[in-house]
Amino acid sequence: MQHFYQNLEGWCDYENLYAMMVKHAPRTAHFVEVGAWKGQSAAFMCVEIALSGKQIKFDCVDTWLGSDEPLHHTDSDCVNGTLYERFMHNMQPVTGLFTPVRMTSIEAAAQYPDRSLDFVFLDADHTYASVLADISAWRPKIRSGGYLAGHDFGWAGVHQAVTQLLPQAAPAWPHSWLALIV
Repeated sequence: MQHFYQNLEGWCDYENLYAMMVKHAPRTAHFVEVGAWKGQSAAFMCVEIALSGKQIKFDCVDTWLGSDEPLHHTDSDCVNGTLYERFMHNMQPVTGLFTPVRMTSIEAAAQYPDRSLDFVFLDADHTYASVLADISAWRPKIRSGGYLAGHDFGWAGVHQAVTQLLPQAAPAWPHSWLALIV
């Protein structure tokens, strides 16, 4: 299976992080991406999972309603209410390798048992309060030895929340953060 994520609209500068998580994951791991937008990073992860031969379950959590970021106010899929449809269209080549979970981050976190996940990547609302809530909701869901990570570590709200709640977190590839959960 060939990577096709570069042809999709979005942001994915953490390919090395995703590839490392797949490589080191148990054969039947469970991953969650929070904030899937139009599927660029999710498509990369799905192809990595397929190439690994592992049976990693991968859930993509998003409301697919957009956010208050300025780009979302002018994006045609956000304006037209077709963001979810665009995501599903973009992800057609990897159908069956992911499960869309269409709800807020906090609602979705409540659906998973504590200590049941191997890797969660947060890239949803970047405000301090939202990142605090996301970390607080998802951290208990990570099994010992698993990882909680996220994007946009350089954003003030993200950086402040991460360093406050996860002092063990380290910057990773180049705009992300990664924390081992013990």
